[in-house]
Amino acid sequence: MSTSETGYARGRPYRGSSPVQRRDERREKLLDAAVEIFGTTGYRSASIDRLCSTAGLTKRYFYESFESSEDLLKAVYLRATKTMLAGVQAPATHETQSPEAVLQAALSNFFRSVADDPRSARIVLLEVLGVSTEVDELYRQTTSLFVDVVLTVADAAGTAHGLAGPNRRTLAVGLVGAVLMMTQQWLLAPTSESLDGVIASAHTILGAVAFGRVD
Repeated sequence: MSTSETGYARGRPYRGSSPVQRRDERREKLLDAAVEIFGTTGYRSASIDRLCSTAGLTKRYFYESFESSEDLLKAVYLRATKTMLAGVQAPATHETQSPEAVLQAALSNFFRSVADDPRSARIVLLEVLGVSTEVDELYRQTTSLFVDVVLTVADAAGTAHGLAGPNRRTLAVGLVGAVLMMTQQWLLAPTSESLDGVIASAHTILGAVAFGRVD
């Protein structure tokens, strides 16, 4: 065995990367392959062989990071929703913005993340539905995080109307459901309405509750 091979076997850096770095890089390749396949032809028609082929890896490396294709689906879903949640919550950190500006920015960030990465959006809004009880529970937990973010944005915007009462969380659940359904329908037929039009419609719904008025 050569010196380099011996170092590799002992977990030493190989070609400038540590074993952990190489493992993480392989995991990212599989996540990216899953976005491509799950987000275009769908999760249910995907095979592990195809995922590995797209990632340029063998099945050995698939099982290094994931137990099953469902495990990979959950990881891709969590990565995508983390990005979406961060974008929605970001405007709440800008204290100088008006309530209207905070709401508009949060909605714009969300919908533009969908438009910029429709494959990940399809996974979040369509492909995870009905896969298994475990994935359904993950979906419910993540939806609850979106509700938390809506309430955080509302608090940051200083909305003292519909989202300030004892039933504020129930109302926020309804708002999140409405926006997710609007997003899902636009994703299925993106030419049916402009993105700006969808954002404006979502703004009307949230504004009616958050600010107690209809545009």
